Amino acid sequence: MALSCSHQAAHLVEEDDRFVIYAPAIMNAEVVAYQGDIQQIKTLGVGQQRLYLQNLAKEAYPQIETVEEIKPNMLPYTLSTGEIDAAVMDVTKATLVPEFSFAPLSDHDYISYVLIVREDLIGTEKFDQFIKSYNRSVEQLKDGQKLQQDLGMDAQFWKQVKFLTMDSYE
Repeated sequence: MALSCSHQAAHLVEEDDRFVIYAPAIMNAEVVAYQGDIQQIKTLGVGQQRLYLQNLAKEAYPQIETVEEIKPNMLPYTLSTGEIDAAVMDVTKATLVPEFSFAPLSDHDYISYVLIVREDLIGTEKFDQFIKSYNRSVEQLKDGQKLQQDLGMDAQFWKQVKFLTMDSYE
């Protein structure tokens, strides 16, 4: 089992039929980090091979003229040196650079992370117990205060992120 971005998950299940995407896990987990006026961004940095994130950003911010594919761990540096005007980052990475401003990546919900499971585990007692534990964790994360306490940033920052519960097949 693994939580994975939807992009990587699709590739894994395509190449290995032992695995399936069990369910969506997290929605809207990326933000656009920028300095200045968001309406003035022209060059956007996005993690390599994340075409779906590029498309979401260009839809929400039509003034973007250029998209640069950059190693995700280099996005904050590239943004801080002014090589790009804005960067798409996972919210957990964005908490490491609080000096930037942040805006939602999209005007509508989208799937960021999914649960990938080896198909033969589904329906087992251990898997059902995992789903119950996972759902208890999700309920704590939905509060938002836990995220603020553990990772920082304000409540508005975490408002867009949606942690999804999952059904088990008992």
